[in-house]
Amino acid sequence: MESINFTMGIVLSLVAGSMLGTFAWPLKKIKHWQWANTWLIYSLWALVILPFLWAFLTVPNFLSIYGNVPMSVLIEVFLFGAGWGIASIGFGIGLSTLGIALGTAIVLGLNNALGAILPIVLYSPDELFTPAGIGISVGVGVMLVGIVICAVAGAKKEKALNKQAATPAGNFKKGLLLCIMSGVLGAMFNFALVAGKPLEELAVQAGASSLNAANPTWCVSLLGGFIVTAIYCGYLIRKRKLFSAFTQNGSQMAWIFTLIMALMWFGGVALYGTAVMNLGKLGASIGWPLIQSMAVAGGSAVGIITREWKGTGRQPLTIMLTGLACLMIGIVIVSKAGTL
Repeated sequence: MESINFTMGIVLSLVAGSMLGTFAWPLKKIKHWQWANTWLIYSLWALVILPFLWAFLTVPNFLSIYGNVPMSVLIEVFLFGAGWGIASIGFGIGLSTLGIALGTAIVLGLNNALGAILPIVLYSPDELFTPAGIGISVGVGVMLVGIVICAVAGAKKEKALNKQAATPAGNFKKGLLLCIMSGVLGAMFNFALVAGKPLEELAVQAGASSLNAANPTWCVSLLGGFIVTAIYCGYLIRKRKLFSAFTQNGSQMAWIFTLIMALMWFGGVALYGTAVMNLGKLGASIGWPLIQSMAVAGGSAVGIITREWKGTGRQPLTIMLTGLACLMIGIVIVSKAGTL
C-alpha cells in the first residue's frame, strides 16, 4: 500500500469539489432537450460508461475482483448507490427549480453534514469523542447553520422574483423539499465508499495503485444509481413522448454538453476516491465535507456569474453569501480536526 499523504488528500478534495460544483453549468446551454432527456444521457455517460472505462484502464483484472468478495458486499454497495440515485434525481430537478447556486448549497451542504458524521457514528463510534471526532462534529454543526441560512436566502429570493411574476408561486417549496430529500439520501454515496473497502483491498492486491483502488467500488455504486435514474427518466420520456428529441435537428450539441457534464462530475468523483485514500482512518469523514463544501462554493460562483440572483435585490444574495461563509468555516474546522 502506498504511503498516506494528508496534504495531497486535502488538495485533491478541494480540486474535486470545484469540479463537482461546476459540472451542471452546461445545463444552461442545452436548448433542444427537456430535463428527462438531459439527465438520462448525462447519467449514462457519468454513471456507466466513464466509470467502467476508467476501471478497465486502471485496475488489472478488473472484473475478476468481483468474484473474490462476498456477495453481501456487492449488494450493500449497490443499494447504497441506488439510494444515492434517488438523491441524484432530486438534485437534478432541484437545480432546475431553485437554480444552481441555491440547489447546490442545500443539497451538498446536507451531504456535507451527514456524510461527515454518520460514517463515524456507524463505523467508528469509538472515534466520536476523540479530539478529531469532536472537531468534526463541531464543523458539521457550523455547516448545518450555513444550510439554514442558505434556505432563508432562497425564500427571500423567491419572494423577490414572485413580485416580478418571474417565478411561479410554490416552486421554491417544491424545490426545497426535493433538495432536502436529495441531501439526506446523497450521504449514501459516502457509505458506498466505506462499504466497498474490501473491493479496494483486492484492487491493490491485483496491482492497482492506491490512487485507483476505489474504482471497482464506484462502478458498482454508480450502476445502482444509474438504474434508478434510468427507470425514472425513461418513464418521463415515454409519458411525454420525448424520444424524438434525441435525434432532432440541433440536438448534437446536447450530447456534447452532457458528456462535458459527465467528464467534470466523474473526474471529481475519481479525485475524491484518491483523496480519501490519502486522508487516513477518518478519510471519508474528512474528505467528504471538504469536497462538498468546495462544490457548494463552485456552484454558487456559477449561479452568481450566470446572474441567477438578478433582480432579487442585495439582501437575498448577502444572506446567501453569509451561509456560504458558514460552510467554508466548517471546511476549516473539519480539516483541522483531521490533523488531531
